[in-house]
Amino acid sequence: MFITVLYGDHESAIFNPNCKTSLLLENIKTRCHCDSNVEVELSDTQGNIKFLAETPSRYANEVLTERETCILLRILKNGEEQKAEYIPLLNDEEAITESFLARLSTKEKLSSTSDKTVKKKGRKDDRGRETNRHPRSGGAKSTTPTGRRTKQR
Repeated sequence: MFITVLYGDHESAIFNPNCKTSLLLENIKTRCHCDSNVEVELSDTQGNIKFLAETPSRYANEVLTERETCILLRILKNGEEQKAEYIPLLNDEEAITESFLARLSTKEKLSSTSDKTVKKKGRKDDRGRETNRHPRSGGAKSTTPTGRRTKQR
């Protein structure tokens, strides 16, 4: 498994994400010629930030997909509020578009608001109606490995 990181003036490097995110980001900083005191992050080609720096002990292959192309970003923290700003470290007008930059700034605003809650989406029953019933609760229908329904006893 490998990922491709785009950086600099149309440069790219291949990395193995089968390691902890902290080790991967340190290796990326070294091989992509970044200063040691610079904080880096990755995003996909659409501008979706991967937030690898926030979970340094997690394995990178849990977040990144095989053969994914990522863009190297620099993290700038502004003052006491610690709001992060993401700056692409790639000089490529075809990859760094207005929509890419807009998505980066949107993600930055969403990630900095910690008081937002995510509502869990309910399951749909056989008729397509929403239900909050747990799949293992009483009355749930079981299926065999082939997907056929079995009779409840």
